[in-house]
Amino acid sequence: MKKAAPIYVTLFGLLIAGCSSPPPALSQSRIYSMGTWVDLTIRDAADAEAAISDIETMLASFETDYYAWTPGQLATLNESIARAEASVVSPELAALLHEARELSARSGGLFEPGLGALVELWGFQSPLTDRGTPPSAAELEAQLADARIAALTVEGTSISSSAQGLKLDLGGIAKGAAIDIATTILSGHGVEHALVNAGGDLSVLGRSGGMDNERPWRVGIRHPREDGLLGIVELEAGEATFTSGDYERFFESDGQRLHHLLDPETGRPAEHTQAVTVIADSGTLADAAATAIFVAGPERWRETAEALGIDAALRVDAGGSVEMTAAMLDRMTPVSGGDSDIITLAGQDDPR
Repeated sequence: MKKAAPIYVTLFGLLIAGCSSPPPALSQSRIYSMGTWVDLTIRDAADAEAAISDIETMLASFETDYYAWTPGQLATLNESIARAEASVVSPELAALLHEARELSARSGGLFEPGLGALVELWGFQSPLTDRGTPPSAAELEAQLADARIAALTVEGTSISSSAQGLKLDLGGIAKGAAIDIATTILSGHGVEHALVNAGGDLSVLGRSGGMDNERPWRVGIRHPREDGLLGIVELEAGEATFTSGDYERFFESDGQRLHHLLDPETGRPAEHTQAVTVIADSGTLADAAATAIFVAGPERWRETAEALGIDAALRVDAGGSVEMTAAMLDRMTPVSGGDSDIITLAGQDDPR
């Protein structure tokens, strides 16, 4: 894991014209973790360095223990499931598994952390190379039967499964959980105004200028096919925004874009959507919801958002048409209407 380093990106609009006093000091650091850059923008914190160090330590364990294909807690749990044995995990991982199972149920199974074997079959667990021939229908069918986190039993920190073929992959929720923990660490160090950005998926504390009477953080939503933005939204303190897109991890086969957002009903990449962006009260929920709503498609995305308690959601369909909930429409600003403090470049450098 690379050490924290200063970031040299421009964050626009951090100064409000007419302020009578200078804005609080700005600390910025960048940490490479979970296959992407985690950028920390912190206002007026006496012990910002200590907070950053604690976040770096957390991320170092998180990217191993919560990833199914490196030696760590999740990999050990999957091995135990394959042997029909229970495994004891940390209270934090047990809590996330419980929440993941609940969110899967609320989404009607469209958010499905039990697809690890299918992810592996497609090869999306490793850096993208020439994938060759996609899996056959028979290969996919053989893995679908056990690919359900509903088969998981969580009893305290003891985890077991009634399906030996279940392989857990927390790629659709772990980044959100890590961001939530990072913001909790910042708050514990007395930080009131900050932005935690993991490859375009992010959460905020307080206000962008470091004062309660200043404007919220502005976040630009990337166009999935073109340079530039679809629009800009403002985030209130404690909110998170996450994007799932077919441009994050994909390869081409016979002219078709095959990406990592798999439909649990078919085992194949969902073909009807380019990108989904959501706003939620936590990174964990936003992460899972963006995945579920992406997979839901044109007929089910609104009801899926409602089932997960997501008011603000935006969807770009396969043809590039944009649709959104009324709450997202109310929050969207034309690009010319204001600058973004950060641009959501979700997953652009994530090799997983």
